[in-house]
Amino acid sequence: MGKFYIGLATSFHDPAIAIVNGEGSVLFAEATERYLQNKRAYGLAADVREMVRQVLKGYCDPNAEFVVAKPWSQRVHNLLRFMDLIGMTNHESIPRRPQQMTRQLLEKHVLCSSIWLQNGSFALSGGNIADILLKDFGNKKVSFLKFDHHLAHAASACFTSPFEHAACVVVDAYGERGSLSYYAFKKGRIERVEQVHGLESLGILYGVCTELCGFNVEKGEEWKVMGLAPYGHLDDEMLNDFRSLVTVKDLSIKYPALQQIKAWFKRMAPKARSPGAPAQDVADLAYTTQFFYAEIMTQLLNNFFGRGISDQLAFGGGCALNSSYNGQILEKTGFKYLHVPSAPADDGTALGAALLAYCHHNPNRKPGTNVQNPYLGSSLSKRTIENLLKFGRLSKIRQLPGTIQHETARLLAQGQLVGWIQGRAEFGPRALGNRSILADPRPLDMKDRINSLVKFREEFRPFAPSILDEFGNDYFENYQVSRYMDRTLTFKESARKKVPAIVHVNRTGRLQSVRREWNPLYYDLIHSFYELTTVPMLLNTSFNIMGKPIIHSVEDALGLFYTTGLDALVIDDYLIEK
Repeated sequence: MGKFYIGLATSFHDPAIAIVNGEGSVLFAEATERYLQNKRAYGLAADVREMVRQVLKGYCDPNAEFVVAKPWSQRVHNLLRFMDLIGMTNHESIPRRPQQMTRQLLEKHVLCSSIWLQNGSFALSGGNIADILLKDFGNKKVSFLKFDHHLAHAASACFTSPFEHAACVVVDAYGERGSLSYYAFKKGRIERVEQVHGLESLGILYGVCTELCGFNVEKGEEWKVMGLAPYGHLDDEMLNDFRSLVTVKDLSIKYPALQQIKAWFKRMAPKARSPGAPAQDVADLAYTTQFFYAEIMTQLLNNFFGRGISDQLAFGGGCALNSSYNGQILEKTGFKYLHVPSAPADDGTALGAALLAYCHHNPNRKPGTNVQNPYLGSSLSKRTIENLLKFGRLSKIRQLPGTIQHETARLLAQGQLVGWIQGRAEFGPRALGNRSILADPRPLDMKDRINSLVKFREEFRPFAPSILDEFGNDYFENYQVSRYMDRTLTFKESARKKVPAIVHVNRTGRLQSVRREWNPLYYDLIHSFYELTTVPMLLNTSFNIMGKPIIHSVEDALGLFYTTGLDALVIDDYLIEK
């Protein structure tokens, strides 16, 4: 029957579940928000009962032995139990708004551990799996392991990389002792080089500035700062204020005394976006925030590169979602190769924990190579698709086995907006061609059409190009392979006029490189579009509307299709048109 390793992301946000089998192959990985259709699933356990039942039945032998791994160490669990005993994890005792939490953290007024949960149960979750196995399957063969939070991030980054050796950096809002950790990865082993202790956090500072820009950290809207930044300019006075707040010392960052932090907040308050004001009013703040973040990260990474561990960098933690900076790393640092996993933030710690548990029990074996595959989530229900065909009374639906990519490419070339669903969902926040909304990148007004008719989001938000990898050098300066849409690069001058819908105001695009061996049908779709238009790329955005997770079910897809301006919906080899 073998053994299965289940990893749970158990922070108070972005819970997820991952499963690794006894051979070290990843069977499943998905954020809980997808199943619940609750953005970031704040305050909810990773192991939602009905979701777990489906996963166990679909990907495991429920009678096998199970190891449940959590990405927070025993030290944290002991601390949370103590906090429970003295009432510190009471729902009313913990600051609810992110700006309150971040400010108090910066001013060193609260225990850093209070940001990990809004009551004492979340980081201690995992009992649902044991209970389900016992009640539904009569299985008592369940044990538990706990790992350091940043180590789980590092495992996710290193084991999903193509590297045999790498330097690994984890940067987030806060882990167990701090926000920065450094590792060396070699021969399947991860060794900690340095873990920086203290409340100073570049991720939290970026979150503070996100709130000052009028966006919501709870909803993960830091990406809006990245999207808005190119519309602004560098504010030298503001930059000097940032530099007075944060300094780099080797591999750590330092904040000044409490009074100076308070003075910084006082100076920044007038620069904040007023309620109801347009986002462009704070474009300079967004630009300066992103500029300063890049400045500090470059210093830290160059200092770490100086340790001589490797010229290959595996980058994990929530800050690794800053694709605007990721595209600059190889240019601004000594590293020659970069890997960012498809799920670098806390949802990815579920996979990291599961892989660590596998390695714990198999110290002389490495995880299987399929950990580099991002298509690890759920498939759409075949039964529901059958019911749709039987009862849906759809007036215009065709099944096109073997030709669905060609017909879809034709519709896209005609300017239609298409929802595209194939196979298993992507693990992580990016749609990589299996849960995507697609469009022709050539029309100048295409970005505005999608923002206003489908996504219902701000006009300054850009869209991503999915490009055939072999054409990357024709379209981008200093082209880098970006398999998981993890970095932003600059379009060549000669290419910008060809695809204006996916060129941001600063001539950049957060690209996804597509190779046939990674996603055959998506590659063939783009290639068919290329044969029709001579353009080897598509506009790609996630199949959702603003504020909702990427769709999970047939019902989710149909609801979005019929309540937005999408023209066509593709589910496997079925084409539905309005």
